[in-house]
Amino acid sequence: MGHLLRGRRKPSAALLVAIVALVVAASGTAVAASNLVSGDSLIKKNSLSGNRLRNRSITGSKLKLSSLGTVPSARHATSADSATNATNATNATNAANAGNATTAGSAPIAKLTYVTATVAVPNDGTLTTGTATCPAGTDVTGGGARVDDPSGSSLFGSYPVGTTGWSGDFDDFGSGATGTVYAICAPAASTAP
Repeated sequence: MGHLLRGRRKPSAALLVAIVALVVAASGTAVAASNLVSGDSLIKKNSLSGNRLRNRSITGSKLKLSSLGTVPSARHATSADSATNATNATNATNAANAGNATTAGSAPIAKLTYVTATVAVPNDGTLTTGTATCPAGTDVTGGGARVDDPSGSSLFGSYPVGTTGWSGDFDDFGSGATGTVYAICAPAASTAP
């Protein structure tokens, strides 16, 4: 047995110092790592960009809503563009004055009336006017005119006649022609549903 003990060498001082240093270094790293996980103290204020935040991690309670301003795509949300006075309107699309309307949209296209008038244009060059007149209770909203044989005839003008109809001015130096005037009429404001 004495022979076995004699064969073992005692560790050198350098090895002992290295082992102690290794133990101290390992325990120091563990202490330092536990101190790093303190969260807010590691991140400098105003240093994170938006793409560093986790989706849906910022809630309404974390925001100062008054600092956001108007959302770009809702620029006109504070005033209704097409409505002049839409006090209590739910949907005021094209209403001039929709005081207490639930839905005040444009007049449906089915409510329009189309009126035509045909006029004979003599071949003596005399200016001849034809008028398409809207029915009672309707106002003209548009119109037009055309000459049937443009080779010797002319259309000089096409215009509304107040709110009641549409007129066209024609003349002819050929063999006579026919002019047609068109009026588009809609229910007048006092009779509209």
